[in-house]
Amino acid sequence: MQMVCQILTIYFKPVENCRKMSKSMYMCPCYYFPVRAGRAGRPSFVVGVELRSGDVAPDHWIKRGTALFLSVDK
Repeated sequence: MQMVCQILTIYFKPVENCRKMSKSMYMCPCYYFPVRAGRAGRPSFVVGVELRSGDVAPDHWIKRGTALFLSVDK
């Protein structure tokens, strides 16, 4: 099993969006560091990113603790 995978570059465009999230979407948390608790009083969580969950339910990814990291350095 591969623990770290590359993902395509994601460009964010801030917009006001009030639509409901589809049942096939996973709200993936994005963190600065692999240490999800943060560092020196700085929280690590950045934003939740909606990703398609593929052929499985979003719970599949939640149970595995799937997340995006901006830096994989410790």
